[in-house]
Amino acid sequence: MAQRGASGPNYDGEQSRIDRLFRRFSSRPSETGEEAEMRANRRVARRKTAAAGFTGGSAGGPAVDFATVRPRDPLFYWRQNNLPFQFDDPAQMQKMRAYCRLLYISHPLVGSCVDIYSKYPLLGLKMTCKDERLTEFYTDHFLSEDGLDYGKFLVKMGREYWTTGEAWPLGTFNEDLGVWDTEELLNPDDVEVQPSPFLREPRFLIRLPQSMKELIRTRQPAWEYEKLITAYPELTYYADDNALMPVSNILLRQVKFEADSFNPRGIPLLYRAMRSLMQEEMLNAAVDSIADRLYTPLIHAKLGASASDLGTNVPWIPTLDDLADFEEAVDAALAGDFRIIMTHFAVQMESVLGKEDIPDLSGDFERIEGRVLQTFGLSKTMLAGASSGETYAADALNRDLVTQMLTNYQGLIQSHYRQRALVVAEAQEHFDYEERNGKRYVKMEEIYEIDEETGEGRIVEQPKLLIPDMQFKTMSLQDEAAQNEFFEALREAGVPISMKTRLHNVDIDFDEEIEKSRDEAVELAVAEQETRKAIYVALKDKGLPIGQDLRADFEPRALDESQDPSAIPTAPSRIPILGMDPVTTQPTIAPTMQDLTSTPPDGGVPEPGMEAEPVDGGQDGAEQRPDESDEARGDMPKQSAYAARPTPDDATGLFQNHERMKALANTYRPKVLVAPKPVVDEGSEQEVAVPEAIQRNQAVGLYQGPRHLGMRRHIQEDEINEELQA
Repeated sequence: MAQRGASGPNYDGEQSRIDRLFRRFSSRPSETGEEAEMRANRRVARRKTAAAGFTGGSAGGPAVDFATVRPRDPLFYWRQNNLPFQFDDPAQMQKMRAYCRLLYISHPLVGSCVDIYSKYPLLGLKMTCKDERLTEFYTDHFLSEDGLDYGKFLVKMGREYWTTGEAWPLGTFNEDLGVWDTEELLNPDDVEVQPSPFLREPRFLIRLPQSMKELIRTRQPAWEYEKLITAYPELTYYADDNALMPVSNILLRQVKFEADSFNPRGIPLLYRAMRSLMQEEMLNAAVDSIADRLYTPLIHAKLGASASDLGTNVPWIPTLDDLADFEEAVDAALAGDFRIIMTHFAVQMESVLGKEDIPDLSGDFERIEGRVLQTFGLSKTMLAGASSGETYAADALNRDLVTQMLTNYQGLIQSHYRQRALVVAEAQEHFDYEERNGKRYVKMEEIYEIDEETGEGRIVEQPKLLIPDMQFKTMSLQDEAAQNEFFEALREAGVPISMKTRLHNVDIDFDEEIEKSRDEAVELAVAEQETRKAIYVALKDKGLPIGQDLRADFEPRALDESQDPSAIPTAPSRIPILGMDPVTTQPTIAPTMQDLTSTPPDGGVPEPGMEAEPVDGGQDGAEQRPDESDEARGDMPKQSAYAARPTPDDATGLFQNHERMKALANTYRPKVLVAPKPVVDEGSEQEVAVPEAIQRNQAVGLYQGPRHLGMRRHIQEDEINEELQA
């Protein structure tokens, strides 16, 4: 046999090998010479192919180096499995967000974790401020169902944040009332972020909803189109599919999960479990395949018998008609409810696919479940408790991680609320104050601004705004009972911990409970004395003996001054002598102005300007009106709290209307308006003139943002102090 050279194999001795193989296979009694030669040729061809592949392969042979050499690229796996990993590609981000939404809807574990992270941080949501009227105002505006209803809106925003990695709340501000009308969430796929090298925050651009685009294009229904164009004519310039409309950062805010510091968009937290979730889908597909084979197995049937089986010299080989008849009988048996096939011994049937059992993949699914929980910082023992042999010590780090994540999310919610509330505070002139000698003085703050005309920077003073703080339940996963015991132990040791602090995580309003306790104590004391008095009256009516304590409390008796121990000794009174004693009061000799105006002479009408003034100095004689007038006026419509002007009793002036701020905004920052886009017939070469504001990609009209922001610096400090001390 020849040796192989360095350049490739040598086949000079292959003919002798073929001869030997031919002689060996030809000895088989069941094969002819041609069959043995064909078998030998196939084996030699396989060896040639393997040898060719080993030295570099041939045009028709397999490439061995493809199976052995793998690219040393860390992103090779992600590319080969079509997993989105380019976060700066909008198409891949849309695909990723769509898959995350599908996981929240369909995956039980992912949906539960997202719901926990969206709802649990909102426990104990309330407003606190040093001014109770401000607390009531902002609680009604942000938390009530008639207002923004943050109890439900923040849950939706949290679900979007934890599922897709970012939430886009868009607010609509009412310029007339100075409050927010509505707040809604935008689809992140319809928002584009453009970072600016000159601004601290990026610029936001949005696409109009498809329904609004169709309304502008078709102009049907006509009344809706006319109403839309009359209110918002600038929308006609953004009806194209690729048109992006700039929106003020005050109206549209971005709440994002910053997984990538250099990416302007939020990255979904679920991306950390992407590979594990894909592996889970592959395991589910494998289980489904096995279940399908068990449900619809592949049956192999063999018909025929050899001569030895029949005891004859001729074997039985079924014809095509025999096979067709048998197949028809099997199909009828499988389709029927009661299945039976009667054959002879020359039929053999066995299941080819479906013999295997479903493998136990519990360990693989538990491993994937643990990784998904770890994505949210959770573990099985935290949710279901520790089993035998397990401890909670390993969950200490997970507990701290969850606490930190939820606390950070609470900070994002508080920041979003603060930005919304500051807009309302400046519109309503809710300025912070300090008390000195029983009087309130406005607090001022300094800001740095750049003049838009000259470009020069300067420091200006403006009133500081006052808004309530949004508070939640403290995110602590520790045992609250042990924590309360620790607080009580510190209190007994002399540490000054107030009752409000000890009741912070308890759903109890401390001030309200104090008032209730006081009322209950008064009611109990009155009821007890009324019971004793009823006993005294009943005993007296029946002529029964009465106890000395009841007699002392309820039996009338006359006491002179010497017998009353509580009386203060005084000198005997004397009758004053006219002309000798000093006069302390002057009798009314002449009629007063009130007498003259209340009873005009000859039954006439009082002259104009001579109306009587209130005797007690009340407002409009309120103290002189009977109680029935207040009851009758109870159901009458009242002026809105948003538009109420300050009264003399409203010393802080916290509930003013928006007129002064609107006047300042109209003076220093007029609203940018544009005319609607003219209608041009199709095929016309007429060019449409685009307004300058739209050419400069400037927010106009509805999405320009509140114009009163920054106008409070034009209000003088003395003017505000006079209103506070009115």
